[in-house]
Amino acid sequence: MSAHNSNYNQLIDKLDQFIRKYYINKLIRGSLYTVAIVLGLFLLFNVSEYYFYFSTGVRKLFFYSFLFVTLAGFVYWVINPLVKYFKLGQTITHEDAALIIGDHFQDVKDKLINILQLKKQENQASHTALIEASIEQKTNAIKLVPFKAAIDLNKNRQYLRYALPPFLLLIFILFAAPSIIKDSTNRIINNDKKFAKAAPFSYRSEEHTSELQ
Repeated sequence: MSAHNSNYNQLIDKLDQFIRKYYINKLIRGSLYTVAIVLGLFLLFNVSEYYFYFSTGVRKLFFYSFLFVTLAGFVYWVINPLVKYFKLGQTITHEDAALIIGDHFQDVKDKLINILQLKKQENQASHTALIEASIEQKTNAIKLVPFKAAIDLNKNRQYLRYALPPFLLLIFILFAAPSIIKDSTNRIINNDKKFAKAAPFSYRSEEHTSELQ
């Protein structure tokens, strides 16, 4: 393998590593979105049902809406980036990756895109040697740039503000008033049954005896 091809292949390998990190980033962010939406909807439906005792139709709507949102969110925000991480679906192209990297490293953008464009022309042009030399020059100029640094996974911490509140609220309810979750979940799952709302008070019958003097 020539030095030219070796340097170019290393460049492509770095782009592939960047693309994998790109989807890891989307997976982390998507997981936080999914947790926030699913738990938020779970709490909304359960707390509402606990206090209002909805009809079977409304509970059925709650049940299937929750299943649909959970499945859709999980597929779109978790399964989709995970599949693309393993290159089992259509992923962003090297050119797309170059544009994203270029937004972070401004001095790299034009060189990186130009290298990819030149490589496509290499087998079609008559002046192959000149194109190879240009690719080699540009590749050497950016070979030390850490493409993966264009994505900071730590920035996903900001999305914890969406996932943590419903999670902490759920934990609090489970410890403070578990019946809110247990009773309403049971009614939503068994949405074909009718449940009578518990009376706000109860009667206690006492047997009084009297003694004759």
